[in-house]
Amino acid sequence: MAKQRGKVRRPRGSQCEIGAAKKRTSAEERFAQPFAALGEPTRLKIMQLLPRQPICEQMYNVIELAEELGLTQPTVSHHLKILSEAGLVLCRRQCNSLYFYVNQEAVLRWLKEVKCRFGCEEGGGKL
Repeated sequence: MAKQRGKVRRPRGSQCEIGAAKKRTSAEERFAQPFAALGEPTRLKIMQLLPRQPICEQMYNVIELAEELGLTQPTVSHHLKILSEAGLVLCRRQCNSLYFYVNQEAVLRWLKEVKCRFGCEEGGGKL
């Protein structure tokens, strides 16, 4: 006998985010996620292209990034999803497009945690 599935109801006004619903992850998994996201050359290039602040004329949408990188739109969307899930990029909706920029606050917070976990001292040159 097959189970019937109920409809999933979304609260009114809820927005779709890039990527799937967030699953629960441990602190270690959350810390490792940016390493995995940045471990791919195309995603590093995307991070270098995106602005650090949400300034309209500097932000890119998927089409613009695809043209700049010489990749297909689905490929760029896939990379942006991974960067977004890692908390490294944010987006703003303007008209019918999402425009992306670096989540500077999250990147700096993650870099501070990297420094603390690996014991690198400021100015000491230890790596």
